[in-house]
Amino acid sequence: MLATPPEFIALTPEMKERLDRFQEDHKNDPLGGVGGRITFEDERVRIWELILEPGEASALHHHEFDYYLIIFEGDFVAGVSEPGSPIESFVGKVPEIGNTVAIPKGATEWAYNVGEKTYREVIVEMKNS
Repeated sequence: MLATPPEFIALTPEMKERLDRFQEDHKNDPLGGVGGRITFEDERVRIWELILEPGEASALHHHEFDYYLIIFEGDFVAGVSEPGSPIESFVGKVPEIGNTVAIPKGATEWAYNVGEKTYREVIVEMKNS
């Protein structure tokens, strides 16, 4: 699997409206876990699995550690920022062969599968970062 920078797509007016509507509909969500379930944890790392069917979203979550996304499948996934965030929501295109991306801590967001394929990733949080 390649360690490549993510490829972002330009938001169409329809997609921006969809992400804004999602953000508004979920603005009072409590913070939850970074992924769907923890598959391993020790003093150095916490590893999550996240599987989202088309139209599904993760819990609103905050990344308190630097982390790696190991993306296995999907086509398009959005990162929807919490209301009032200085970080804009975005849509990333998943390469057919997947990819691995290093991301710094700090974001609070939902992962939202805006594609037509199941989205599957593993999140590796670096607890000593």
